Amino acid sequence: MSIQEALAKTINLPLTKTTRSEVVQYFHFGKTHYTTPQGLILDVGAVTLAINCPWQLLLPNGESIKHNEVFMRRREAGMPVIKFDWKVPGANLRDQRLMELINAGSPLTPQRFEPTENNGFILYFDYGVQLIVAPDTTKEQDVYWQVFSNTGDGYSFSTGSDNI
Repeated sequence: MSIQEALAKTINLPLTKTTRSEVVQYFHFGKTHYTTPQGLILDVGAVTLAINCPWQLLLPNGESIKHNEVFMRRREAGMPVIKFDWKVPGANLRDQRLMELINAGSPLTPQRFEPTENNGFILYFDYGVQLIVAPDTTKEQDVYWQVFSNTGDGYSFSTGSDNI
């Protein structure tokens, strides 16, 4: 398997949702259902890109959504809530901005990609949106990013400090 084969799995599948577990951001492409061992049925992407390294989503208006916005308080009218816990879903600026992007209207669909140094890449969406993933090789990690399928075919590809 190669980076190109992994990223090709996302091409022409619309970005349908984003989720997060601590700092790891999940971008879901296409749609399928997953049943947990407890019998809960979840709506997930047919293909999911999980990112556990620096990234930014460049928007056509020149703004960007960055990985480190997870540590920033969400924007609120009036006085902000006194207690801020970035781990709570929706409490931080990154969650808020990604949700606004997904709910803005037409789904974003990746059209092509370009590998970059250190197993990074740029994923080019329609409307001029770009997802730039840039692993920090000074930080040893088992997984910088991963592409996996939720359709039951068992597909998974990941990059980390010492592996592809």
